[in-house]
Amino acid sequence: MHPPKVALVLGAGLNVGLSVAKEFRKNGYKVALVARNPNEELSKAADLVVKADFSDPSSLSGVFAEVKAELGVPKFVAYNAYTPIFNPDPFSVPLKEWVKAVNINAISGYAAIQEAIKAFRELPNEMTKTFVFTGNCGIHVPVPILMVLGTGKAAAAHMIQCAVATEVYQKEEFRFYFADERYPNGAPMVKGVNGDSHAVEYLKLAEQKEQGAWEYTFVEGTGYVNFNGATGPPIDYNALGAAAAPVAVE
Repeated sequence: MHPPKVALVLGAGLNVGLSVAKEFRKNGYKVALVARNPNEELSKAADLVVKADFSDPSSLSGVFAEVKAELGVPKFVAYNAYTPIFNPDPFSVPLKEWVKAVNINAISGYAAIQEAIKAFRELPNEMTKTFVFTGNCGIHVPVPILMVLGTGKAAAAHMIQCAVATEVYQKEEFRFYFADERYPNGAPMVKGVNGDSHAVEYLKLAEQKEQGAWEYTFVEGTGYVNFNGATGPPIDYNALGAAAAPVAVE
């Protein structure tokens, strides 16, 4: 008897996290959402909601243990947690705040990949096993006002590339992606991140047997588009203001 299909979203909010939960449950998955501040809407959308703060990377092992105990071993894991620090003088951020942000944006992402790989090894060979890190264009464009977020995304992108290039994971058929929604011209979503389009694409990746492009840039209604590192017309993020800078929206 096959184990249940379980999806785990780490850093679930009312945009991407909520949409992923609804889409995956419609397609036969049991869904666990992990949030710093869970609410009733998330609870209704998921089979399990776990409260966690990823400023402590050691919390990931307990999260995975709870999900396994309550729902089963996850075959799909998305790391969607982030924290931005908006500062036009990026090297003035106090060290304590910087460390906390990097823990959330990168180190806990590493812990999540580590725990996901352990989990994947418990599943039958015929089940697909996929890890997705919700990314943005910050790996291509320096945005000083959001340096701490870009640092985390750059670290995550490198981790995903290394995971894809690791021979043992290739043999085990584990799949890894850095997913980034764009406008059709390649520009970052800025304020327009679409939870529903993330859900559709993440489900595709969860069911896809072959490893695709590690940098999975996608457009709503179209799917994967290779922008070859281009990020569309230049944007003055400082002029737009902090609230408009390109962050990954939970």
